[in-house]
Amino acid sequence: MSDLVLGSVLVHTCCADCFLNTLNYLKEEGLINESTKIISLFYNPNIHPRSEYIERLNSLRSVIPLDVKIVIPDYKPKEYIKAITKKKRRCVGCWELRLGYLFKYAKQNNIKNITTTLLTSMYQDRDMILKIAADLNKNYSLNFINIDSKHNCNHKGFYKQNYCGCCFSLTEKFTENKHSLD
Repeated sequence: MSDLVLGSVLVHTCCADCFLNTLNYLKEEGLINESTKIISLFYNPNIHPRSEYIERLNSLRSVIPLDVKIVIPDYKPKEYIKAITKKKRRCVGCWELRLGYLFKYAKQNNIKNITTTLLTSMYQDRDMILKIAADLNKNYSLNFINIDSKHNCNHKGFYKQNYCGCCFSLTEKFTENKHSLD
C-alpha cells in the first residue's frame, strides 16, 4: 500500500477491459481514491479498421466512471503507419508512438503521474513497454506508474476485442483461426 494518494493520473488507454484492470490496480495499491482526478487518454492510431476503433472507444465510454475525463485525439492511422515504417519491429514503433504521445501530452498539461493500460494487456510485450517508458522518461522526468498485469479481473458486459488492434495483428488472428479450422 502506498502512503501517497496521487492527485491526478493520466492513463493511456487502449480499451475498456485494460482500463478497468488499471483502475483496479491503482485502487488496490492505494494510489488513488475518490478525490483523485483520473484522465483517460484514448490515443490509438494503430487500431484497424475504423469500426474497431469506434467499438473500443464506445466500450470505454460505457464503463468509464462519470468523474473520469476522456481525452480523444484525432484518429490518424497515418501516424501509426509512419511510425512503424521507421522500425524493424512494428510493435516497437507502435509503442514508441503511443507512449511518446502520452509523455508529451502529460508534460504539456502539467500532469506528473502517468501510466498505460498496455501493461495489463495479454497482447503486449510488458518488458519492452517498460523499457520504452524508461527511455522516454529520461527526457520528461514524470512519475511513470508500473502497473502489475497480475491484477487482471474478469470484466463482463461490454465489447472485448480478440487481437491487439492493428491491421497486422488482425490478419495474424484471422490466419491463426483459419489454421485451427483445418
